[in-house]
Amino acid sequence: MSSARPRRGGLSPKARVAISFVLAAAAATMGLTGTTPTAQAAPSTPKTPAAPMAPTQARPMVTGAGASFPNLEIAQWRADVARPPYNLQINYNPAGSTFGRDQYRIGLADFGQSDIPFPPYELPALNATARKDFVYVPVSAGAIGFLFNVVGANGQQITDLKLTQPTVCRMFTEPGMAWNDPDIVATNPGVALPAEQIRPVVRSDSSGTSYVLSEYCIATAPDVWRAFIGRVQATGTTADDEFMAGRPSSSWPQLGGLVVGFASEGVVGIVANKSAGRSTISYLEAGYSVKVGLPVAKVRNGSGTFTPPLPANSTVALGYAVPQANGTFLLRYNGPDPRAYFPSTYSYTIAQTTGFDPAKGAVLATYLYYAVTKGQERAEPLLYSRLSSVLVNLALDKISQIPGAGPRPTDLAGAPPPPQVLGGSPAGVAAAGAAKGTAGGAKAPGAGTASQAGAGPGGADAAADPAAAAAVTGGEAVATDQGYDLGLSDADVKDLAKKVGSTMAASTTTGPDLGEVATYLLIGFLLVGAGSFLASGVTTSWQRR
Repeated sequence: MSSARPRRGGLSPKARVAISFVLAAAAATMGLTGTTPTAQAAPSTPKTPAAPMAPTQARPMVTGAGASFPNLEIAQWRADVARPPYNLQINYNPAGSTFGRDQYRIGLADFGQSDIPFPPYELPALNATARKDFVYVPVSAGAIGFLFNVVGANGQQITDLKLTQPTVCRMFTEPGMAWNDPDIVATNPGVALPAEQIRPVVRSDSSGTSYVLSEYCIATAPDVWRAFIGRVQATGTTADDEFMAGRPSSSWPQLGGLVVGFASEGVVGIVANKSAGRSTISYLEAGYSVKVGLPVAKVRNGSGTFTPPLPANSTVALGYAVPQANGTFLLRYNGPDPRAYFPSTYSYTIAQTTGFDPAKGAVLATYLYYAVTKGQERAEPLLYSRLSSVLVNLALDKISQIPGAGPRPTDLAGAPPPPQVLGGSPAGVAAAGAAKGTAGGAKAPGAGTASQAGAGPGGADAAADPAAAAAVTGGEAVATDQGYDLGLSDADVKDLAKKVGSTMAASTTTGPDLGEVATYLLIGFLLVGAGSFLASGVTTSWQRR
């Protein structure tokens, strides 16, 4: 059996490794690695922190790479632990889940980050290395939102859009679809939908978010997905073996008519661009909607309800996840609870458990202990879901297996119970059972699908209006964006939170305010420029026809 399943017309494993080196170097140059952002405010110390660390100058720097889905949270956590009492240097390159797994396997990153476990076809290569023993640590949970930038036929920005599951999947698989398609018109009466063609923006990198969306479409719109496979075959478009076999894939086929962006920042840079982003829609973590001041669609769930991608809604959706023996979870996309938002997902840190430098292990464990306890207080302001108490305990058990890890914290920082969802939730029992399962190393059976657990910020009775309640807390994402200090006072932050929260709750937007603009210029201008170049300077085969 080969070490990696070949991609038709794609890159060989050796080429992928070579590109990994180039991406790592480029990321270091751009500041994705090698920099530690400053936090908006120093968090309070957990009641039972990790064991005391050595003096700052003796602490090694720890590097990670992988998924961009959790990067808004990871950037904030990095900023938090860079301050006293932690004083840690954690560098992270959010270049995609597959990149993270590759970097972990070949030893170029101290830890990997992936929204899915190692697929079965990657395990032989991993088992041949010294890094075959590891754990999956769940650290991040939330909704995949559909960010759109559409001007209506009346010249006004469209801010409220409702989409069914098949319609969402058609948008990213069917070139030539227009915004006034009958299926979109049917669920949006009274909206002045334009006759312009939809310009779907997909990931150019091998992405866990792409994997989850493909799995979602296979589960909820199988006819649409089969048509997509046929279209790819008919046009000779490059696709990997997993896609051609009808299984979820991290690599979205670059079919003509699709616009591509690298990682979440590249994608959002295209959609948010005033000119190049016109008539676009993309899929990414919901927190970017607050960051760039653009709306996200409400998506129909299994009960027929259209829900927004807010923390309360993704929490309920993740209550339907099913456990696996290695501590990961399988997503389900048709739960009947009317509050649920699909697709929602989790992201895992891949941490080595044998043969890892204990000095680095102490730093990594301290960072992760913070991330899954006190760091979870950062989740909802960034529009992620909090990990439930059961899942936090599972994560702490995994972290304590890292060489050099300090004592396991006992304070869960107010972690909520698992969600109670309509039709019964496997999440609570699932996570508890998974904690007694295998460590999650390479020899454990891979789930082969998006591996997520139910997290829970509130449960069934969280709020009478969960969308509005979650949206109000979502405003702080602007002030704490990626951990950069915007110089805002506590009063400014609260005022901004109310302003943006009200906007999210009403599903309307008046464009980015000064805080958002400042943040976006500080950390996104390079990728916006790259996005504009891709969107305006690259003509696909479909566009040439």
